Amino acid sequence: MVKFPDTLASARRALGSPVEIGLYSNSSERGMSVASAEMHYLSTARWLSVLLVTALSLLTPVSAQEGVPADGAVQGGGSDKDGSEGEASADPVERFFIRSTGDSGMLAQLYPHLAVWLEPEGAPRVLALVEREATSDPKGAVVVLADEGQTANEPLLEGIRRRLTKAGWATMTLGNDQVGPSLQLARQRMAGVDAAAAGDSSGQDEPVMIDVNDQAAEDLLQAHREEMNARLASAVAWFLERDYSQVILVGTGRGAVVVNEYLPAAPEKVTRVAWIAPEFEGLAPGELAASLGGLPVEFLDLYPSRSSGGAERGAAFRRAGITGYKALGIPLTGGPRALHSRAIASRLAGWASGD
Repeated sequence: MVKFPDTLASARRALGSPVEIGLYSNSSERGMSVASAEMHYLSTARWLSVLLVTALSLLTPVSAQEGVPADGAVQGGGSDKDGSEGEASADPVERFFIRSTGDSGMLAQLYPHLAVWLEPEGAPRVLALVEREATSDPKGAVVVLADEGQTANEPLLEGIRRRLTKAGWATMTLGNDQVGPSLQLARQRMAGVDAAAAGDSSGQDEPVMIDVNDQAAEDLLQAHREEMNARLASAVAWFLERDYSQVILVGTGRGAVVVNEYLPAAPEKVTRVAWIAPEFEGLAPGELAASLGGLPVEFLDLYPSRSSGGAERGAAFRRAGITGYKALGIPLTGGPRALHSRAIASRLAGWASGD
């Protein structure tokens, strides 16, 4: 324990005793001077106390930080060999779900046996997590694209991947970056342009004026589409290079839009497409059916059972004469989560096998 000297005594020694300060002409003057000196001692002592408290306050956080790790830090790979930390040792490795696709390096370190770095043409490399089929008779391959802002090991995708491999399907999961503010603004701008074009029927004979900002927004969206198409093309090629007979594409949330945009360029071994709680914002069911008509692909629409979107899309596909469309309502309470992975994987495997 550190002992600090008496502050008042230190002040006395620093300033000298009343006798050392000077000589006094009479006792009353001496008394007043002593009192004044004592007040001076107290004032000095008070200032020294403030300085000591300030010094201690500056030293205390440093000492605390040296012994306590920062919040959220992973210590020792998240495990405790002696089991003294119950919560850390009780969680399996699958509990480490990275929240940002920028943390792909951390995912690759946590799952080195699953990590595959794809090299899309003209785009940055991307991490995929791959589990090969766990049966002697492989049925094909599945590529599952996450919703925007989710990684390749988002809990729902992790559960689907693990269960599909047990059913004989080699499965790859891909993350989907959270779009930045510029891309969000571009989407909003182009949605407004499309709405204005659809609602304006009075100026058909007027010359078309191209807004420079509209063109910039369209260019930004096109660049994003090309990058995502390159990712899916690289994922499909990875399986085709390993002689899988068919590849199924699955998109969750807004990932369903990305899958649909890639389909015109997909190879013929991409025979099926599934959507999990798809979000086709700004795209009417009739427009969706028209954009996908004529493609040699079968569709599975796994929509939330409380939503009317699946029924509306089904009606639009029937009117368009598309027979390879099937809609199944699933009870996605609170949105697609890990607890729904069993039911979703079961429906995917049954549909893919023709059951």
